[in-house]
Amino acid sequence: MDVPEKSFGANVVEALAFPQLVQVTQNLVAAKFDLMKFTPAKRILDNALASGQLRPGGHVIESSSGTFALALAILCSLYDLRLTLVTGPTSQIVRWRLENLGAVLHMVHASNNCEGGIQQARLEVLAELRSSMTDSFWPQQYTNPLNSFAYRPIAEQLILSHPEIDTIIGTVGSGGSLFGIASVLQQANPDLEVIAVDHNRSVIFGAQAKRISKMCRETFEQILAMGAGIPMGNVNFELCDEVHWVPVPKMVQKVQDFHRRTGMLVGPSSGAALAVAEWRAAQVPSRLVLAILPDHGVRYVETIFNPSWLSTWTKDLTRDWRTPTDIASPAEVSDGWCRFKWGRRRYRHITGNDPAPRPRGYNP
Repeated sequence: MDVPEKSFGANVVEALAFPQLVQVTQNLVAAKFDLMKFTPAKRILDNALASGQLRPGGHVIESSSGTFALALAILCSLYDLRLTLVTGPTSQIVRWRLENLGAVLHMVHASNNCEGGIQQARLEVLAELRSSMTDSFWPQQYTNPLNSFAYRPIAEQLILSHPEIDTIIGTVGSGGSLFGIASVLQQANPDLEVIAVDHNRSVIFGAQAKRISKMCRETFEQILAMGAGIPMGNVNFELCDEVHWVPVPKMVQKVQDFHRRTGMLVGPSSGAALAVAEWRAAQVPSRLVLAILPDHGVRYVETIFNPSWLSTWTKDLTRDWRTPTDIASPAEVSDGWCRFKWGRRRYRHITGNDPAPRPRGYNP
């Protein structure tokens, strides 16, 4: 069936689906998205409508507090679908945008120290809601393979425009963007280096930091846009060459620096990717590095771009990490910038066990 876009919908889709390529330094290119999750959200909804899993005028329900939520809200407005979102803490501007686009929000304000953190707490609320919404469609962004597959056209475009890319660096939330793009680029160039960037409080790559900065601990749920308290089904560990855990103060410092130099407003996930990408590009001037910048900064005007909010974290923001510290195991992740050579191995080969949620009450 034809997708029921409004008359101006095609222009919106084109504007949001592909990144702007920005030359940051001589050997560093950034793929800057305004709304990266628009790409998988569109692919998943289009597939559901075409297959009959989702009927015209139907009901979509998902757990998301950030860019996937906003992408679904835009698409459901364009497609005349109803949308229910289970969200965590959101900024006023994000909440206004979601509700202005017609989404109904169910807020989960904190994880209450449950196993799996706030993502698991949201999924439990979602399950309760779905039990009374039997006709609803759940995109399942964390595990849906279409999340990763949706990035194939972007990767193919990158191969045409920059076939000499040697390294790709991106932050990991659901895992869809980095591994969706990297899987295609690595088919064209088996020697492509894939570097994943995570949050110090995240369990995605098996870290269980015993100590993290106060800013990392207390803002994890407030500005969550990367990392997770539960395993993510779209993470392809066997594509990954190394992992970096970047503390929040470093992300904020890099975002502020990037704005001063370019005037571009990006979010903390982009700041984390930029920190690692600029370090790697300086290390190997002969290699072309691609950094994925997933988020626009408007979502953070009440936090990382708010002088009052920043003033509460003065002590944390005075710290600096110019280079990462190499660690021998994810178990050694600390409050600083840490780097581990994953070596395209399976998760179990690194940790000795399968991916697991964050333990109940974990609060380093």
